[in-house]
Amino acid sequence: MLIAAVLAVIPGAEIGCSSPPPQISLEGQYAVLSPLFVGAGSVFLTIRNSGGRDELVGASIGLPNTVIELHDVRDNRMVRVEKIAVPSRGSAELTPAGRHIMIFNMPKTVKEGSEITVTLRFERSGEKSMPVRFRKEY
Repeated sequence: MLIAAVLAVIPGAEIGCSSPPPQISLEGQYAVLSPLFVGAGSVFLTIRNSGGRDELVGASIGLPNTVIELHDVRDNRMVRVEKIAVPSRGSAELTPAGRHIMIFNMPKTVKEGSEITVTLRFERSGEKSMPVRFRKEY
């Protein structure tokens, strides 16, 4: 009887410990071309989450031969990171001189005013696509 009672409680304990699903929205996205490297650019935006925790784990675009990486700035140096946390009921800001998405090997046809579609890949939310326009950095 004791074993049956313990086994009956365990499934309920798991439900109480799980995080609610994330509710991700993307806002204020834009991109700038690198002033130093031809064919490189950075994407910035705010990722809002009104649900449970999530993580940005990758990104892609539909341009051939491009390479996309998640980056952060540490000790005044840009470094590649594997993921960017998106806190529960919070936001992740991707900004110049902070966390951002880097795109390398873009075709020369991409210039200020060009628009691309960037697809973000989240650990729990799956993929979310957004239009991003290149603009002049302020």
